[in-house]
Amino acid sequence: MENKPKYARQAAYNRKTYVRFPLDLRPEVLQAFRNACEKRGEVPTTEIKKFIQRYIDEAGE
Repeated sequence: MENKPKYARQAAYNRKTYVRFPLDLRPEVLQAFRNACEKRGEVPTTEIKKFIQRYIDEAGE
């Protein structure tokens, strides 16, 4: 496991939650995203994880 300072781990967790919360709150937005991914041949869960990871990584720059 990577040794990140405690605040960095907390910040990453907060950013992940910040992205996921609106999706959980608005199921119609999540369903629209899933439909769009399926049309492009993408896996919605994978795309969400990649987006969240990019969002977290960009915050650390």
